[in-house]
Amino acid sequence: MTDNYEQPVGGSQPNIAGSFSDAEATAVFTPFDVAQPMDQSIDDGDAVKVKHRKRHVWPWIVLGVVVVLGAGLGGGFWFFQSHALPGTTLWGNPMMGRSQSQIAATIDDTVNNTTVPVSYDGKTAKISFKDLGLSVDSGALASEVVNAKRGDAFWQRYAFWVKKDVTTAPANAGAAVSDTLNQKLGVNEVKPVDAAVQLNGDQTGFDVVAGAQGEGADVAPVADAAVKSVQSLGSYEPKTVSVSLKATDPVVTDDIATQAKSTLDTLLQNPVAIKVQDHQIAAINAPALAAAMSINANENAKLTDGQTRNGYVVFDAGKLQQYYNDAIKANLKTDHEDREVIVNNDGDELQVIKEGHDGVTLTDGTDSNVGQQAVEALAKGNGAVTLDGTVDPMQTKATKRHVVVDLSDRLVHVYENDQEIKTFHASVGQDNNRTTGVCQGDLCTPTGDFKVWLKYPTQDMSGNVTLSDGSVSHWSVKGVGDVNYFSKDGCAIHRIAKSSFTSDATIANMNNISHGCVGIGWDVSDWFYDWCLNGTTVHVQL
Repeated sequence: MTDNYEQPVGGSQPNIAGSFSDAEATAVFTPFDVAQPMDQSIDDGDAVKVKHRKRHVWPWIVLGVVVVLGAGLGGGFWFFQSHALPGTTLWGNPMMGRSQSQIAATIDDTVNNTTVPVSYDGKTAKISFKDLGLSVDSGALASEVVNAKRGDAFWQRYAFWVKKDVTTAPANAGAAVSDTLNQKLGVNEVKPVDAAVQLNGDQTGFDVVAGAQGEGADVAPVADAAVKSVQSLGSYEPKTVSVSLKATDPVVTDDIATQAKSTLDTLLQNPVAIKVQDHQIAAINAPALAAAMSINANENAKLTDGQTRNGYVVFDAGKLQQYYNDAIKANLKTDHEDREVIVNNDGDELQVIKEGHDGVTLTDGTDSNVGQQAVEALAKGNGAVTLDGTVDPMQTKATKRHVVVDLSDRLVHVYENDQEIKTFHASVGQDNNRTTGVCQGDLCTPTGDFKVWLKYPTQDMSGNVTLSDGSVSHWSVKGVGDVNYFSKDGCAIHRIAKSSFTSDATIANMNNISHGCVGIGWDVSDWFYDWCLNGTTVHVQL
């Protein structure tokens, strides 16, 4: 029996039996038990099955492995940025995974603990690295180890089977000194004398002072054993070295001093400049280098703070700073003074009348670190130190000097800055035509452009010339004054070679009498000699 419900106005409602008042059929589902498993069938006409979804675990496992591997690789990459890479060794000793400080500490510990037993004439002793006068720059070696493979391809960098051995010697055994060895073994030593490098006479360069041999205990095998022990990082224990006497070379040999001089000469060819803005106010010249440098035969020796090295030459920042303060800064002026020079017609500088200087004003404190900046540039072999400040630059005032010898007029014209300031009469080669100046024989004054290259206040002149006809012309004159050679075959402008005073006015009426030289009056030759500097240009024309 079914109960019927009234249908509300405006729509149809289902009754309990699932029928609608509009008589449309509606499917009725059999109720299911929620306690039953989800994969059971619901049977009502067409079969509809609801199944539980299976969960797969393996993708999560793969993802976890990838994450762990990525983290490991990333961590390893980060770790090896500051540690020795796989396959890196120092003197054959594995270094992989060690930091620079750890490597340096290992080297230092080995050096400090290295001793070599020695014996001589019944006496024994132990000699340390320090006793040998040697030191090791552990920081530089450790840095070389940590960076040994960083220039390799990426895959090689981290491949443990790709080896890279750092073989840089911890110290130069040849630089060992025998003082302590002689003392501990009771050897009467004659000390060798080190070669040296010193400023030359005009302080523009350097000379080598030779060293000298001495006699004493042979330190070489002791030093070799000590270096070998350090390179083993302590695994090699030196055996007793039987010491013998020998002629001993100085630590700084002549060859080392020569190489040091070559280093200094190179630095002088392209000196380190001190600049304000782009204007050079000074340079590290020979005296500055001499004040700041020393020679260290051990190229791998550990340097102290403020020191740098270029080959065998060690520069000290403190000493260079002191030189700058005393010899450069102390001479700086705030107002400029122009430089004055004498040049020839080609612009060659013949003489400096006044050096002059810039006007320089430095910002307070800008030059407090000049020494350190300069020695860093010296270690590289080039560079500049730039300071803050202002420069009032000097100008260069040049006075040009030039001489013209006219063979047809038989005159010497003297010019300064292209203005004629003096004119002298002259006697020229006896075979130069007195009117035209043309050469008509063997004894002539040559034409062309020359430079004065040799001067004598007085000279005895003599010589022989074989003439075209086979005869020989000979001359010998004592005490020719004010000689200015301009041609390389022996022609000069000089006081006319007469036995008594001959004036400029007298020469005007004379014939040509020389073998090719240009003779001028006794009353003008002294002035001309002082005025005509070496390098003065001389033009000889018809």
